[in-house]
Amino acid sequence: MRSRFVAIVATAAMALLGSAGALAQDATPEGESLLAGIGLPEITITATDEGLQLDQSEVEAGRYLVTLVNESSMEEPVSAGFVQLPEGLTAEDLSFADELAAGTPMPAMEMGPTPEQLEAVSWLFETYIAGGPATLGPTTHQAVVDLPAGEYGIWNEDPFSPMPAPALTVTGEADAEISGPEPEAAATITEVGEGGVGYSFEITGEFAVGPQIVEVINASDQPHFVDASQYPEPITVEQVMGTFMFDPSTGATPSPDMIDPSQFTSAGWAGTQSVGTTQWVVMDFAPGQTLLTCFIPDPLAGGIPHALEGMMQVIEVAEG
Repeated sequence: MRSRFVAIVATAAMALLGSAGALAQDATPEGESLLAGIGLPEITITATDEGLQLDQSEVEAGRYLVTLVNESSMEEPVSAGFVQLPEGLTAEDLSFADELAAGTPMPAMEMGPTPEQLEAVSWLFETYIAGGPATLGPTTHQAVVDLPAGEYGIWNEDPFSPMPAPALTVTGEADAEISGPEPEAAATITEVGEGGVGYSFEITGEFAVGPQIVEVINASDQPHFVDASQYPEPITVEQVMGTFMFDPSTGATPSPDMIDPSQFTSAGWAGTQSVGTTQWVVMDFAPGQTLLTCFIPDPLAGGIPHALEGMMQVIEVAEG
């Protein structure tokens, strides 16, 4: 598993998001074709070593099929999420690129974001975040998202990312309802719960072996992402929790029940999305167990990741 927005989304928060453990899926042409041909306007984002490049700088409000093409040499997964910018903020506030260019050292976040870092990005918990695709290596990945009118930045799921965030203007009436064809999903993941109390995923429909469309709904009170990862042998939430919580710097002896995080493979990823939003992504499952997690920090619980509040669930994917 990889530690990716950990540094933050919602908080630098949303950084934790990334860092905490998101692995992007290697999309296949077969999987991506599931979202094609439904009659939606399209946005293409290309990731290069210089950053994210948009194929257009202005679009009308609506529902979009977003394709992320990764042409970068980055060894880490690349994301392309849509964040609406409150008045007074720009796309530059969604990355650390300008600071690095000016010679400012990257903030240290080995143990996650500091309270000061979380406070600096607290606005991410209040603004509109549509979600979006992610990919690893020279592949493409797609997602369907709703974009109300406003000014947006396209971020790499981490406000401290060195990758610059391009700007996008979405025109139209601010409160206009977004509509359009909906992809036919095999299953729905609904993010539920309450800050400071606990969170979980509710599943309707059934996951099957192979690529399929998954609808993701945020019906809670904070932003979330969904990292779907698979392990080559049966595991429990308790094992995963124990592995994440183990601190080798204490000199303690690892438990024989601990798992090897490097053995996780990705089944899919649904980018960070804000309260009340819906997105559609493609996930690709092998038979066996799938671990669903969200590591966005909860500011109402001292920055504890949502995974430690209940958003760490193991589901079974049956053959056939």
